[in-house]
Amino acid sequence: MSIAFQGEPGAYSELAAKEFYGAKKKYIPMTEFPDVYAAVSSGKTKYGILPIENSMAGSIHQNYDLLMEGDLYIVGEIYLSVSHYLIANQGVSRRKVKRVFSHPQALAQCKKYLRKYPKLEIIPVSNTAGAVRKIKDEHLDDAAAIASMQAAIDYNMLVLAEEIEDIHNNRTRFILLARKPLRVRSKKGIKSSIVFATKNIPGALFKALSVFALRDIDLYKIESRPFSGRHFEYMFYLDFAGNISDIVSQNAVNHLQEITTYYRFLGSYQVGCVVHPAYKSR
Repeated sequence: MSIAFQGEPGAYSELAAKEFYGAKKKYIPMTEFPDVYAAVSSGKTKYGILPIENSMAGSIHQNYDLLMEGDLYIVGEIYLSVSHYLIANQGVSRRKVKRVFSHPQALAQCKKYLRKYPKLEIIPVSNTAGAVRKIKDEHLDDAAAIASMQAAIDYNMLVLAEEIEDIHNNRTRFILLARKPLRVRSKKGIKSSIVFATKNIPGALFKALSVFALRDIDLYKIESRPFSGRHFEYMFYLDFAGNISDIVSQNAVNHLQEITTYYRFLGSYQVGCVVHPAYKSR
């Protein structure tokens, strides 16, 4: 079984996938988030994993847009406890570091630490583990990366500072994607995700949310994104408690579709748990 993830080995996405599926599966790195989605859509891999939101930095809008534009389903989720480390080549001291490379999300999660060193040049790159590899491959002795401890272990690098994230209770929610929806039989601990657009009528969003409130269905999250090709119109991503196959959930979404112009089911799956990555040599 193969799982696509964005980044280099040691990336947080790979750590989350291994916590979900186990270490013995085949993990295939991809350059960008759309590459992960395309790998699953084309059948190159059976599953893919994408970060969708962070408890500090918020939603990763690019990946919400991929859900809207594509045809994959969410089949699972996991919340990874994320700690960031300042990583450099062996023999490099903190005083020698003039540049810091990392993914924009990781940089955003370490703002307070970086503000202590205003002369540092902050350089965004496509992924955290890739930043470590760049420093390693190019033998940069004036640079450091912000990444996971696993990346430091994988590339035999020096950790200059530990747990530099602004808030130590930092978590990222990852979703697992597949070409077919998961058949969930349980009625407890299940979350369903949908995306919809409302008709242009007064109180449309209120009415849309009311179909869940009237049936005592809890909502986990709602996220709005621009409707591609339609000026100042929006799609809404909604996570709610319940299995789409339950009669109560079916009645709610049937009612919802009476006041929407677009609706798509994204998946029902087990509510994810919080995990702490297990760092170890490969």
